[in-house]
Amino acid sequence: MTAATLLFSVALGAEALAASPAAPPQPPSTAQQEQGMHPGRPFKDPANADTTATKNLTITLDAAQTSFSVGGKQLYGQSYNGSYVAPTINAAPGSTLTINLVNHLPVATNLHFHGLHTSPSGQSDDPFLCVAPGARLSYRLVIPADHPQGTFWYHSHAMGTSCPTPGTAGMPGMSTGGFMPGDVENQVFAGLSGALVIGDDRTLLPKPLRSVTAHTLVLKDLQVDATGHILQNTATATINSDNPTVRTVNGQLQPVLSMKPDETQLWRLVNAGADIFYQLQLDGHQFTVVGEDGVPVAKVTTANTLLLPPGKRYDVLVTAGPTAGRTTLRTLAYSNGPQGDAYPNTPLATLNVTGTAVPKLPTVSGAIPTAPVDLSTAAIAQHRSVQLSESSDGNSFYLNGQQYVMGAGSIFATPAKLGTVEEWTLTNASGEDHPFHLHTTAFQVMSVNGTPQPYTNRQDIVVVPHATNGVPGRAVIRIEFHDYPGRWMFHCHIAAHEDNGMMSYINVVP
Repeated sequence: MTAATLLFSVALGAEALAASPAAPPQPPSTAQQEQGMHPGRPFKDPANADTTATKNLTITLDAAQTSFSVGGKQLYGQSYNGSYVAPTINAAPGSTLTINLVNHLPVATNLHFHGLHTSPSGQSDDPFLCVAPGARLSYRLVIPADHPQGTFWYHSHAMGTSCPTPGTAGMPGMSTGGFMPGDVENQVFAGLSGALVIGDDRTLLPKPLRSVTAHTLVLKDLQVDATGHILQNTATATINSDNPTVRTVNGQLQPVLSMKPDETQLWRLVNAGADIFYQLQLDGHQFTVVGEDGVPVAKVTTANTLLLPPGKRYDVLVTAGPTAGRTTLRTLAYSNGPQGDAYPNTPLATLNVTGTAVPKLPTVSGAIPTAPVDLSTAAIAQHRSVQLSESSDGNSFYLNGQQYVMGAGSIFATPAKLGTVEEWTLTNASGEDHPFHLHTTAFQVMSVNGTPQPYTNRQDIVVVPHATNGVPGRAVIRIEFHDYPGRWMFHCHIAAHEDNGMMSYINVVP
C-alpha cells in the first residue's frame, strides 16, 4: 500500500468514526452515587407514624415530591411525610385504621396495604382506587380480631399517572383506552413505601423471649443521577434494575447495629423496594424464622441465607456471638435468571457485638401459636393455571398470554367462591424469575419445579423459577378464600413487570 493510499484510508476511517452514533453514557457507579453519603452511623429504626393510639389509629400521609436525607446526603424523590423511608404504621388486631392520603404529586397515586387480610372493596385495600393530583382519600381498614401478627408494608399501587373517568367499563377508576403502563415502579423507587406492623409477634414467643429488643429493617435501593435526583422513567431516562444501585437500610448507608454478647433480638426484615432481590446473610450467624410475609410459621426453621424478592418480609430471631466483635449483614451476589438481573455482593450493615454478655435465651422450635392450618388435605374446589411470560425485548409482560388492559376483566372466566380452597399452578416461560404476589390473603406453596414443599408457613409472595432449557419453571400453590368478596388482585411484584402488563385479578363471590 502506498503512502497516499494509507493516508486516504486513515482519513476515511476517521470520518466514519466521527459519523457513527455516540455510545450511550455509562451509568454512574455505586461508589459515585454514594459520594456525599456517610456510612457507619449508628442504626436507627424508621420513625413510627403514631405511638399514642391504643386501639384505633388515624394518621395522615402526605405524598409529595420533596428532598430528604439518604445516608446523610440530601436527595430528591417522593415521600410520605417527608422521609425516604415512610413512617412505620403500627396497628392492633381488632382495631380500625384510618389513613388520610393527601396527594401533592403532579400525578395520580393510591395506597396498597401489602399482605393485610382486609376487604379489597370500598374505601379499604382496593388497588383500583385512584387519588388525583390535589385530591385526598380516607382509607378505612377494619383489622380482624384474629388477624395474624407480623410484618407487612404499604406502598403506592398507582395504575397510571392520571385518574380516568369513574365507572367506565364497569370498573370504577379505570379507563377503556387500552393498555396503559402503571406508575408503581416510579413511585415506589422514588420513596413511596414503608413498613406496617400488626400486633407484636414477640407475644407469641416463649415467655423469656417476649421482651427482646425488636428492630425493623426496611431495605430500599435507589439510583441517583448527577443532580441528586432519584432516577425516574421519563421520555429521556429509564430505570434499569441491573445498573449500579445504592442499597440502604432504613435510609442509612451501612449503619452499625449494636448487640451485647449472647443477646437475642427480633428483626423485622422488609424488602420495600421496587424491583430487585436481596439474598441476605449475616456472616457467622443464622436466622431463626418465626414469621414469613406477616404470618406466624407452622414450623420454626433456621437459615444461613434468606431470599427477599420485592415485597418479601421475614420476622427472624438473631442471637449474637459470645464474644465482642464485628460482622456484616450483606446481600450476596445473586442472579434471578439469564434474562434477568445480576446483583453484586454488597454490605448492608455492620453488627457490632460489644459490652457485657447477657444470659443466653432458649431457642424456639415447633409451631408459633396462631399459625394457619395445613391445606395439604383440603378439598380442592377448582384448579387454575397461570402462565407468566414476556416479550422477546423484555418490555411487555403477560399472564395467560394477556397483557393487563385497563378496563378489561379477569383472566379467569369463573369466579372463586368464599369458603373454598383452590389450587393454582403457576408456570414461568421466561428467562427470569418472577415473584408472584396475591392480594388479600396468604397462600400455601405445595411444590416448586415438581419438588414437594413440606408445610412450614403461608406466604403472599412466591418466586416462580425461570425456564430452563425450554422447560418452564413451576410453582403450585393453594389458596383459601374466606371473609371478603370482591376483586383479589395478583401480579408479579417486580414493579416494572406489573406496570407493563403482568397483572390481573380474580372475582371472589359469596
